[in-house]
Amino acid sequence: MEPVFISSGILLAILLTVSYYVTNGIGTMGAPMRQFALFLMNKAPVGLVDLFKDEPGSGSRTWMKYGTGWFLLAVICGFIGIWHKYDPTALDSLASIGWSYDDGSALTDFTGSVMSIAFTYLLVGGCLVAVSRAANNRLASEANASMVALLYTASMSFSLILIPIVFRFVDIADEQSIRDLITLMTTYVVSSLVFGALLMNVLATYSVRGEGTSSITAWFLIMAIVARLAGSLYYIVGEATGSTQVVWLSERVLDGWVPLALMFALAYHVIPHAAKTPVWSGSLLNANMVLLFVTVPPFFMTEANAGEFLQNIGALLLTFSMLPLFAGAVNLLVTASANSGAVLKNPGSLAATLAMFLLPIYAVGGYFTGMDTLTGTDKMLSMSTTIDEGFMFTVGGLMMLSAIFSSYPLAAGKKLADPSRGSMASWFMMFGGLAATITMIIGNFTEKAVLDSGVEDAVASTSGFYLTAAAMFYLVTISVIMATLVLIRTGTSFQKVEEVASSESDVDTYTLVGGTTTSIQQLIGRGVGVNTTLVIGNSVDDEGGSTVIAVSASLHNDEVTEFPEEVTTESEQPVAMEKSEGNQLILLANYLKKTNQSVFEFFKSIDLDDSGGIDGYEFQQALISSDVGEYPPWELEELVSAIDLDKDGKINLPELDIALAQIAANHPPESNDDELVETVDPVHENEATENETVVETDDDAAEDDTNEGDGEDDSPAVVYTKPSLTKLKKAELIEIAEQKGVSTSGTKADLITAILEA
Repeated sequence: MEPVFISSGILLAILLTVSYYVTNGIGTMGAPMRQFALFLMNKAPVGLVDLFKDEPGSGSRTWMKYGTGWFLLAVICGFIGIWHKYDPTALDSLASIGWSYDDGSALTDFTGSVMSIAFTYLLVGGCLVAVSRAANNRLASEANASMVALLYTASMSFSLILIPIVFRFVDIADEQSIRDLITLMTTYVVSSLVFGALLMNVLATYSVRGEGTSSITAWFLIMAIVARLAGSLYYIVGEATGSTQVVWLSERVLDGWVPLALMFALAYHVIPHAAKTPVWSGSLLNANMVLLFVTVPPFFMTEANAGEFLQNIGALLLTFSMLPLFAGAVNLLVTASANSGAVLKNPGSLAATLAMFLLPIYAVGGYFTGMDTLTGTDKMLSMSTTIDEGFMFTVGGLMMLSAIFSSYPLAAGKKLADPSRGSMASWFMMFGGLAATITMIIGNFTEKAVLDSGVEDAVASTSGFYLTAAAMFYLVTISVIMATLVLIRTGTSFQKVEEVASSESDVDTYTLVGGTTTSIQQLIGRGVGVNTTLVIGNSVDDEGGSTVIAVSASLHNDEVTEFPEEVTTESEQPVAMEKSEGNQLILLANYLKKTNQSVFEFFKSIDLDDSGGIDGYEFQQALISSDVGEYPPWELEELVSAIDLDKDGKINLPELDIALAQIAANHPPESNDDELVETVDPVHENEATENETVVETDDDAAEDDTNEGDGEDDSPAVVYTKPSLTKLKKAELIEIAEQKGVSTSGTKADLITAILEA
């Protein structure tokens, strides 16, 4: 059997095993393993980890800060590389200090390596923020995450910068072999140890998430790290055994699966977080998650030196790779369109949305050029390299900006310093990268056309295309400089947010269409949290008349009017409309004054779960206990909505204080207001409107209303109003009707009418 089949089977088995245990846990072994991981992260290496801060968000910020530095170096080198293609002698003045250019391939390789490092730093840092938000708002070991980031930079700097400088001034025999060995050790061995420690940190953090919750971002991040570790191991084994098939497989994993998984991991956090809506389609999400790791991505393709059968299998998998890319991009774009205004205002979500918009375009280009490279036909010259570099600098660059503008402020606990500059940087990155890619592709086509013409001594002049591409790519460089300034200003800003992260879902409401079936796990996978409000079905305005529904007497609810009265005049509005939010708050304000309670004391007494917010149930119980009255849920929802200024579905202390202060300012309390009773002439009692007070006096006072000065007590005995009677239950209304000697049959509305007319 071919080695690539065995290696692929082992790799898929590893990914399936990790995915299963990440989703379902490892049972009773979870707690001991987490404690062991915490011991390793906090104690090893001894003394070194203690040099780093362990405050919330510090690890994620460290990864993104290092990534921004590498990102700036990558775009500068990218601009110089394109300019060098236009004018190879532009920087020959540096030859006096020992610098000389070859054909530009060394600079291209260096730029690609630096860009890969920057991409890994920023997207891993952004995903770490999402993982911490799903757990305890912090990583299991922030100090270990910072230390790992420093070690990764040290190893990569040693391999890419220090070693070339040393070999430039020191003449060593068999130089290339030694440099290849050092690159292999630092790039694959040392980085594997670094990412092994990072994986341990992520798993320990994710293990303390809420019961029954999951995170799409965490799953993609864990799978990306596991794939990177397995790909590095395959590369070492392939080089040691001389197996080109295993090396080819490791390159597909490291250059294809890992970058795409990190992109989707960050996008599935940033876009739903900004849009405040769950992921649009669960089916597309599953296709994106599963098919990505069983196909061959079209980017950074290399020739498969294998038989025709293996090439056909690779070509099929390359074709199928369009499915997960299109599924993920479409799913995220539709999710963003659900609240496009909020997405466009947020520079981070804007950059991620633009990246998902461009991903299918680059995927199609990468498919055709990658197929040419895979089969070894080489009819498209260097177009594959142009597409790959454009993909990394444009789509990858936008996702890196998304991490800077969206994840870094969350990790720092501060507001983004300059959103307008961040949005401008995102647009610069998109237009600059796309225009530079298109221009260089046109130059490549021109060169190919000249070669295919067969005309001897024909030379393709592509210098003009490279000049234009360099000018367009300059926007990318400016974009990264602007993003770096925004990150620095955000880190030094004093505009803090209340919380660094939240374990709650970013989705406020989610609508379930009537007739559909789903599961809790599917809802959680689409971003729905335990505090998300589920709306069953869509509300439809019905312009038809009233409908009478026959209900068994045992199912009657005393709080429901089975046969609502028809609205004929303004004075005959339904009972529910008579109770305004202002009246309820006036009664509550009077109650606080009567009991000498402050708003703070009242709030603490009714905040049953000490969450800092009062939901509808807690507020309903508070109104009942404060003698304001018992109100049905639909009226409480309107009252809570009127007080809830930030529209989070709960009332916090400042909101309640503001509402009561407004009531106190608009309705100053009168002396003995709770003891005043408005009386109505019993003779004209039936002429009272529904909003007036109806008074029943004792029999003596009712019979002789002319003896007002005889010294007898003419104070009302019982006061009945229509609003007060509506609050009573049906059984209580029947008891009052029996006392008054009126009919006890009929609905609540009939009983109230009979009592008031008695």
